[in-house]
Amino acid sequence: MIFELRTYDLKPGKAPVYLDFFRTFGVGLVTRHLPMGGYWMVETGRLNRIEHLWIYADMEERDACRASLVKDRAWMEDFIPRAFADVTGQSNRFMALERSSDRLDAVIGTRREARQNEDAASPLFAGGLNSLSLSGMPLAGDGILGAFRIVSGQEPGKHVTLRSGDFRTLTTQGGDLAWHEIIRPLALSPLA
Repeated sequence: MIFELRTYDLKPGKAPVYLDFFRTFGVGLVTRHLPMGGYWMVETGRLNRIEHLWIYADMEERDACRASLVKDRAWMEDFIPRAFADVTGQSNRFMALERSSDRLDAVIGTRREARQNEDAASPLFAGGLNSLSLSGMPLAGDGILGAFRIVSGQEPGKHVTLRSGDFRTLTTQGGDLAWHEIIRPLALSPLA
């Protein structure tokens, strides 16, 4: 499987604006085509950053999904021009799963389910926090939702660990960290 971690950087103050538009208009469009695993706003580190995870069986499925998405007129002609006006940078990493959890396994099993757009009055964020860490060696410890090895993109060969827990747990994990982010899951995020 291919786990694609995409990172969007936005203009100052625009991450919540992007996320609100995504959840009320975009998520219903994109998940008709792409298999979403998670969606987060970064709380520490580079601010006005969004991290999202997409889960594909292989490159052929990814190619087919993305080809289908670019044919969606509502996505290309309405969502992209409005939402991406505030995006200042994009990057991605392809990752291989090295350690899973029951929660991640459940998300993998339902990854192809389309999501409905949310009502604007509903909460933007789920309860709780997650973290993303980049390290030279695999990390151990509690709360690991998934541990991955980067196979392509920035920092190939390094390890990305996605955790769930309270602030204290997420900030005392140790290890040889190259970077660490506290991330807040959206209410619509399968991994919340």
